[in-house]
Amino acid sequence: MATMMLQKLFRLPAFDDFPGPFAHRATAVSRELREHWEHTSRDAAANRAVDELHAARDAYRDLLEGHLKLLEDYLSVARLHQLHLDPSSERIRELQEAFTGLQQLHNELFPRWQTLDDLREILRSKFTLPSVKLDELAAKHPPPQSWFDETIDPFTAE
Repeated sequence: MATMMLQKLFRLPAFDDFPGPFAHRATAVSRELREHWEHTSRDAAANRAVDELHAARDAYRDLLEGHLKLLEDYLSVARLHQLHLDPSSERIRELQEAFTGLQQLHNELFPRWQTLDDLREILRSKFTLPSVKLDELAAKHPPPQSWFDETIDPFTAE
């Protein structure tokens, strides 16, 4: 009886896309935000613009946390809808997946990233190849013999 009354109260045509257009794109938005971080941080490191990236730190953190809060709210309402109206869990799974993806990105960066030096260390560890990988590459692509045949020391003043 109560379920029927709730359905009459909440089965509005405007809810056909519940929990809303952003929620339907939440997984894609989460993935896109991760990709934007990857691209932007790599670009900042390559173009010596790490200080500019650091200048955007607080606003970036606020926006990530705002999206996380929005996803939490969507999840809360979606769970209520599931409990009282719609037993389907697909929307909740999608929202949870998006939330988890953004939470992982947030946790990788904050609170670790406080200073410009912190950001430099994050980027250094992210984009520096491990020595094992460097050794593998050196074994596959050895320097040309002409390098070994050189007799001039480039580090001495002439």
